[in-house]
Amino acid sequence: MDSLTQIVLGAAVGEAVLGRKVGNRAMLWGGIAGTIPDLDVFANLATDPMSSLAYHRAFTHSLPFALLAPIILAAATHRLYGGRIQLFGKAPPWLEWSQYFLNFLILLFLGSYFMPIEVLNIPLITATITVVVTALYIFYGLRERFRSKPSTNGNASVKEWYLLFFAAIATHPLLDCFTAYGTQFLQPFSDHRIAWNTISVADPLYTLPFLLLLILAGRRIKGSRIRKRLNLAGLVISSAYLLLTIVNYFNVDAVMKSTIQKENIQASRHLISPTILNNILWSGTVQGQADDYYFSRYSILDNERHFETFKPIAGNHEILANYQETRELKILNWFTKGYIGYLPRGEGKVQVNDLRYGLIGEDPLDPNQYIFHWIIDTTTTPMSIYQEAGPSEDVDMGDMFGGLWERMKGR
Repeated sequence: MDSLTQIVLGAAVGEAVLGRKVGNRAMLWGGIAGTIPDLDVFANLATDPMSSLAYHRAFTHSLPFALLAPIILAAATHRLYGGRIQLFGKAPPWLEWSQYFLNFLILLFLGSYFMPIEVLNIPLITATITVVVTALYIFYGLRERFRSKPSTNGNASVKEWYLLFFAAIATHPLLDCFTAYGTQFLQPFSDHRIAWNTISVADPLYTLPFLLLLILAGRRIKGSRIRKRLNLAGLVISSAYLLLTIVNYFNVDAVMKSTIQKENIQASRHLISPTILNNILWSGTVQGQADDYYFSRYSILDNERHFETFKPIAGNHEILANYQETRELKILNWFTKGYIGYLPRGEGKVQVNDLRYGLIGEDPLDPNQYIFHWIIDTTTTPMSIYQEAGPSEDVDMGDMFGGLWERMKGR
């Protein structure tokens, strides 16, 4: 999900685990831990687009990372607030701190190196992420050293910090599993993307009540009953809403199956997911027996339990039939789970569309109607590829969201 949501979830989990002992430090480091998995976006600065696509929500979003990284982060945080861990006897501070970040780098490198998908420039990717984590600790270390008044919040043991970091990091990919984008929770042992498709990658009804209750809790006295209750209320309400999205998913999926049967579509498979910023309007993509696809929408406020008329989308897989064994196409097929279509763009360029998210508007022949797509230039050797995320400047975003809003209100 979006970064704000993950920070809020991490901060609330941190408060629940350690707030009574370390006060606002629990929210602070819970929020930092909650966003650490998403530091994999810095792969964009260090490698090619396809490696970056494969690396996002991979090892840093995995269970092994959630189990091992907190060991290093807990020791570093304990040391930051005055704790001592003598791994090399009496060592100078620079050596103590170097060992933490070197271990973090080694963990990232090994986990990334053994990923089953080929990712280029792994040393540079892992070094970039480690530099960002190091910068965070330097910043908060300087903040502690030069603050005007000593903090009233205390330190915790390494074990207690470990529990905080584990809980905050592990809940991040678990929440991502509920989105359509999904996460590679089992890396580096499997490249399977777990995507339950029950909630949008950004949903204000999940985030805003959660954020408000967290802010209110943070303004209360450390360890007070009201602070604990407000934080717990945020966790309970957000979890209840997440449960509601699961109920909605099974309800909408039943409507999709019924619609496929009524429309006599020879479907090999289908998927559904909520549209952006809500859990009321859902999109559905159906694959036929070959490279024929169909797209439709359904609002749970519709009068009839039936997806609207399906729009056929030609996959045009023959356009890039000779390129299917290339690394780039293998990664794109893996990422889209085979829900992929091609559109010629002229001059040897082909637009590759992720059909899981369907169309923005009505015309499947309009390149601007696809939310996630890439451009492949077949005139270069090797062929070049870059992503066009979202609609172009020719698309009126106000009209687009206005149309989604009108459709969400039901028919």
